[in-house]
Amino acid sequence: MSYKELPDIRYDEPRWKRIRGNGPDRGIIPTLHFPMNAPDVIEREPEEEMRKKPHLAVILEDERNVNPNMIREWRSLRYHPYVKRTVNKKIEWLTEDSEKVICHHDQYLLYCEGVRLKNRVKKLGLSGVFVMREDSFEQIRKRSYHLALRALENYGVPQAWCKIRPYLSSRTLPTELRHYSHKHFIYTPPTNRLRMSTDISWSRCEDYTDFKIPVYSDRPYENWNNLIFPRNVCFDYTDNNIVDKVVEPGLAKIVELASQEGNHIKCPCKPKTEGGIANCFENPNCPCYKTNIMLRKLNSVKNNQAVYNSFDPLEYNDDTPAYHNHGGFACSNICGCGGKCDNNALYTADAKIFPMEIYRQSDLIGFRVRATSYIPSGTPVMAFVGELVRDRIVEGEALDYSMQLTDMVEDSKYLLALLAKEKVFPPTFLKQLKKIYKYDVFLDCLHQGNKSRFLMHSCVANLEPVRIYQKSFSPAHAKMILYSTKAIMPGELLTLNYGSGYVGLDKVGCQCKAFSCKNGAHAGVFSKLSVHELADCFTAFQMESMREYEADRERNNRKYGRFDVDLHRKDNIPIIESKPLIHRSRDHM
Repeated sequence: MSYKELPDIRYDEPRWKRIRGNGPDRGIIPTLHFPMNAPDVIEREPEEEMRKKPHLAVILEDERNVNPNMIREWRSLRYHPYVKRTVNKKIEWLTEDSEKVICHHDQYLLYCEGVRLKNRVKKLGLSGVFVMREDSFEQIRKRSYHLALRALENYGVPQAWCKIRPYLSSRTLPTELRHYSHKHFIYTPPTNRLRMSTDISWSRCEDYTDFKIPVYSDRPYENWNNLIFPRNVCFDYTDNNIVDKVVEPGLAKIVELASQEGNHIKCPCKPKTEGGIANCFENPNCPCYKTNIMLRKLNSVKNNQAVYNSFDPLEYNDDTPAYHNHGGFACSNICGCGGKCDNNALYTADAKIFPMEIYRQSDLIGFRVRATSYIPSGTPVMAFVGELVRDRIVEGEALDYSMQLTDMVEDSKYLLALLAKEKVFPPTFLKQLKKIYKYDVFLDCLHQGNKSRFLMHSCVANLEPVRIYQKSFSPAHAKMILYSTKAIMPGELLTLNYGSGYVGLDKVGCQCKAFSCKNGAHAGVFSKLSVHELADCFTAFQMESMREYEADRERNNRKYGRFDVDLHRKDNIPIIESKPLIHRSRDHM
């Protein structure tokens, strides 16, 4: 990656950002960029840096990552040799490890993944606190209004939060709604697949320590002889943000200052029983809980009750975008509870309890992520992970894989002002924080990241980003957590709204095919509906999906309940004498 400055660049406006400045080109900040389609990524000439020694390998060898909130990563023994390879060598490695999968039975897979999820929750000691709850009708109705307001905002006609109207099944829905179904977002793979990677996360997977994240190609014409690995798949997987002290010495300095007494926040809380969950949330004597509640003041809505704790579902009670108007503070490993408490919104996301897979079905859309188990609404599903860099460093291909973490205008106006008003830190440390917030910080996941870099766009996405802080309030102490905006069904695609300013949507058009899609065939009809009428449509869809999920669960329990479930996910691989050797140039990839 080249780190030279770019003097003038026009970027895109994200959905949750406000345009600042007077001119049409002023103040438009790059926030969310993803590859437009797979062929473009394949045909693009690789950057010179990608031919050199991998960036993450250098960081690990020289111990340059000063991220203060790192979690323990359980990696396979093959992980370290892999990250030391160049991109071309990684492609050769993965190509030779690819396998043909036959007789794939998706319903049985989803049943087994559900059983493994329950076993993992039990293994982590969360059986008594984490519940795979199903939304009540009142919760479904409230989330339908939240989605309806997001849809109207996407149409360019935002409306304020209004009183929820009772739902009547006899009320007439738009006739155009019959052309759409929630099943469009449920992906059922073919029986024969090409497995490109057994586990792209390189997890150790011993005794439910983690789930495998396989990568598949479901394109019907692709096999061993013509398999092409896009370079964007050969990244280095990590669950921790990278704060490189060589590239970003300013961030490294603020991390060192935050480690001093008085510049960080920790609590002395202890669990009542050894190995139990500490009661930090709603504990008036817990400094972390008090800071968590203080961040509610970022939201201008009175009586804001958005709760960021470990196990309760997150619910918004207003129509404002979540990213700059909400935030949470979580206990950490320096606390007396060690972060194992009910005031840690990162608990389930860091535990990675939900199984997923990555697949490619078409050339136009590229790779996507689907959940292979049920995910309750309002749950932290995953973190968006990458290397923390300033906006001047985000250039070239990295523009397609960068997401804005902090905003120098929004955060100075609201977050830093709140910290100064509440006198959270000494004036000297607050002054240093103001310096570090004088530029925007991005999460660049081009060369290192996690599964979130494959999330696809939807006009009304089922994931939404929120910032959660630990220990302190510098950009290095923040994590971008993706919460589920609705109950996610087994097999459902995981999506994120790229924002109205994403240029890729203008070139190829939105491919989400939701009834609320702004480029859909019936956008003219649904964009004219009121928030109540749109909420009725979302409610009908969610109720139908819940009924089918319950029916499928009961049927699968009767059909497969007598079988033993393997400890980890396995595929049916045919026994062959030898695998065809692959001899072809990869310079064009």
